[in-house]
Amino acid sequence: MSKLISRRRFLGYLAFGTGILVWPLNVKAETKHHLIVGAGIVGTSIAYALQQAGERVTLIDKDFPAAHASGKTFAWINASYPKQPLNYHLLSRLGIDVYQKWDAALGLEIDWNGSLEWFKNNDENKNMLELVKVIQGFGSNAEIISKEEALADEPKVLLNQKLIVRSPRDGAINPVKAIKKMIQKIKSNGGKVIFPTELLEVATNKKGVIAKTSHGLITADKIVYACGISSNLVAKGEYLKPSTPGLIVTSKPFRQTIKKIVVGPGVHLHQRRDGVVILGEQGNPPTNHDQRLSQRPEQFPNLLVSLEHGQRIVNLAAKFIPQFKDLEIEKVEIGWRPLPLDGKPVVGFLSNHEYLATMHSGISLAPIIAELARDELMFGVKSELLNDFRPQRF
Repeated sequence: MSKLISRRRFLGYLAFGTGILVWPLNVKAETKHHLIVGAGIVGTSIAYALQQAGERVTLIDKDFPAAHASGKTFAWINASYPKQPLNYHLLSRLGIDVYQKWDAALGLEIDWNGSLEWFKNNDENKNMLELVKVIQGFGSNAEIISKEEALADEPKVLLNQKLIVRSPRDGAINPVKAIKKMIQKIKSNGGKVIFPTELLEVATNKKGVIAKTSHGLITADKIVYACGISSNLVAKGEYLKPSTPGLIVTSKPFRQTIKKIVVGPGVHLHQRRDGVVILGEQGNPPTNHDQRLSQRPEQFPNLLVSLEHGQRIVNLAAKFIPQFKDLEIEKVEIGWRPLPLDGKPVVGFLSNHEYLATMHSGISLAPIIAELARDELMFGVKSELLNDFRPQRF
């Protein structure tokens, strides 16, 4: 990226948070109407942030809230070692700060127990440790700890490496419940949430936008596209590469076994307060499943195939958490992830009245993106935090 935030400014952002950066002083904005397209975690968060700031909002979704990636995700909030370079790491770090604020305000019930991570392969583990040292240089509190320290945290986990990465600030969220709580707030304060409603056409003029939808015409001052994997089509541009699927397994409630997010060989998992275990596969699916996925299905062809893949993922987890061999599967889902061309968020104005927000790390970044987008939409300011993530870079 062409412009990197300096380390000194980075530390200043962490010290003061987002508000000092983006809220103009002594400015009273005229109330505007914002149409947000897409009721996943990103779109709903933007609608919530705007509505909480006094704006009129209408949130629409072609299916229903959390219907796609946001409802079929591992739901890990982090600023871990792949979140580089410095500007991306900063955004992710601030994302955790804003999530903690939203958690307190909304009662999101996020489990802030941190994570443990290691690889079975020695070379991969060594590479991870080197990348962790880079983000430690950014000020991250990610730690490289001994196997014994990790076992003190999670005694029921089998570890094959002497050095493990611990990220104490990581969290796990139930995004479906979080989206539901935000929508309740939006509606209780006069906002509109309409689904199923498909966006068909958008016309702009000096005053704003006129959106033709399957629900009828909607006029607004600005429109926000937060459409996940449909962003190229809806925003009429090339921002995303073809999406890839993630398989997510949800178990039936199981006796409490782990507290932290555990990212181990071949699978990552966490256990909710109600005992439900969420598992996500790392790496590529088997070839036969890969061929089936080329048709981009939203679900498996039948329950038997679904359970076969779910059990395969559970078996991977049981190799290092033996108790999980007895997990019973509740459901197995296919989540299609938005993948920006360079892997980084795509956020900003496309025109005076059109705004785009799409990213792969939507779960981690939704609240920080929402607060920054809110201020750009309301006041026309440009957040330096988003300078390197504009749609125009493509």
